[in-house]
Amino acid sequence: MENNQSIEDTILTYTSAWNETDRKAILEKISRCWAPAGTYTDRLTDRITGPEAIADLIISSYGQMGPRTFQVLAEPQVHHQSGRFRWQATRPEGYPIEGMDYFEFDGENRITCIVGFF
Repeated sequence: MENNQSIEDTILTYTSAWNETDRKAILEKISRCWAPAGTYTDRLTDRITGPEAIADLIISSYGQMGPRTFQVLAEPQVHHQSGRFRWQATRPEGYPIEGMDYFEFDGENRITCIVGFF
């Protein structure tokens, strides 16, 4: 059985990395929650691999989305080393964007895969 609290901490750390603007701060958070060969994809992003690529994606997302604050909307649902969580990104203008990410994780509760939906 998975340690759900650790998984929740992993997801909160990952989501908080999206609120950072400094590459060093992003990499510090991603290194705590992301497996070295972890992958990410969404409808706008082809599959990317590794912490450096995730940091690049987060930095580039400010060009697409501008300033925003991400938050997790509910405790992640988890089973068999996979799960999903709902999130919201709120911009200064006030209109939110909601999404859901499917994720997989390893035995150390590090993210090995995220597929984002928004």
